[in-house]
Amino acid sequence: MEASKENRKTKIRWTLWLLLTTLFLGGCSFITGRSTKKREMIQIAESKKMKLAIENMLTKLDSKALTPEGKIKSYKISKDDLDYNPMGGLMIKIIINDNENLLLSTTIQEDSVTGKYEETYYGKTKELNDLLKGN
Repeated sequence: MEASKENRKTKIRWTLWLLLTTLFLGGCSFITGRSTKKREMIQIAESKKMKLAIENMLTKLDSKALTPEGKIKSYKISKDDLDYNPMGGLMIKIIINDNENLLLSTTIQEDSVTGKYEETYYGKTKELNDLLKGN
């Protein structure tokens, strides 16, 4: 009777150890997969094709964007806010003029015919909308 209790405890310990090891390894692979996905999104967001697409979009909003006369002087991509859109494309948050209140959120997709990136949607904060009034 004493031996069977000891045997049962050993089986429970091994089962728990196996379960914890499996959970640990699964968690590690999940984290590695997410960081690989994030690096891929950053690489796309910093590509020359993406830069051209974003600058074309900014020029549509402000014809003198990225020039001394323009209202949009500079932009940067918020790398923390990159994500894939389930409908396709990359969702990007763009900070205008180094001001966290001047935000442009957009989804950019690659055109299957031309291979160029183009915005499919964008939304502006009220502050950015106010800045751009009159363009």
